[in-house]
Amino acid sequence: MRRISLLSLIVTLHVVPAFAQVDLQGSWRPLPRNQDGSGMTGDIAGVPVTDAARWRVQSWSPEDFDVTEWACRPHAWDYSLEGPLSALRIWGDIDQATQTVTAYHGHLNMQEQESTIWMDGRPHPPANALHTWSGFSTGEWDGDTLVVTTTHVKEAYLRRSGLMQSDQAVVRTRWRRMGDYLQATVIIYDPVMMSEPYIRSTMMWVNDPGMNMSPYPCEEATETALARGTVPHFLPGKSPLPGLDRNVTDRFGTPYEPRLGGAATMLPEYIDKMKTMPRPAKVVTGGGEGGN
Repeated sequence: MRRISLLSLIVTLHVVPAFAQVDLQGSWRPLPRNQDGSGMTGDIAGVPVTDAARWRVQSWSPEDFDVTEWACRPHAWDYSLEGPLSALRIWGDIDQATQTVTAYHGHLNMQEQESTIWMDGRPHPPANALHTWSGFSTGEWDGDTLVVTTTHVKEAYLRRSGLMQSDQAVVRTRWRRMGDYLQATVIIYDPVMMSEPYIRSTMMWVNDPGMNMSPYPCEEATETALARGTVPHFLPGKSPLPGLDRNVTDRFGTPYEPRLGGAATMLPEYIDKMKTMPRPAKVVTGGGEGGN
């Protein structure tokens, strides 16, 4: 009897995690959301940037988008999740002998990005292995939440105004299904561009079996002529972005200092500090505000 009881306990402990797993497969329509970023273009408040990331923002020029090498440039998978065209399809590879999922695959409408999440316990490649826009992802279950760890991602946007994550970033995405709703929480660990983890938690989808997935064709085209070999940029302190102009503010009267970002700007108590800061008198108008 003791042997039977012990065997029953072992079996029970072994199968409990399986009952906690949920089915993430299907077609998912994005719900309306606030994209990361607010205020004026160049404003990076709320992001725990390092000096390297801050200097990158201050040197960025919108003409980057007109450089041939940047035409049809893909987004990283984790950034595409947040975009307005993030209709999502998820399907799995099933091992017929055990009926377990060995890998999940995802396809996003945003620039037709795709990702594979390996569920078979394989290790991540060595550090010098190829970096791609989707990176290399492995997954494991934490109760009813699929935790995905992604490495080997190319340098990519955090915001499309010069704020970047480096190719050393590790992206951890927590996928949770609640009935017909799917939520993704993205946590980015970047030793180069951020002093602390950076979290995005606004991504939500609803299950829609009838959803159509439109193609996302992109053809290279010259929109603004730039001299060959030109690398658009601004020297420190010379950026014309409104978020980096200490003499103007947005409709909320945001002071200049918080717009430079940093770990302190993530905390609620920073609001009290902001109230003591001088506010520029001039409010920017004419499309100077933007988010992602």
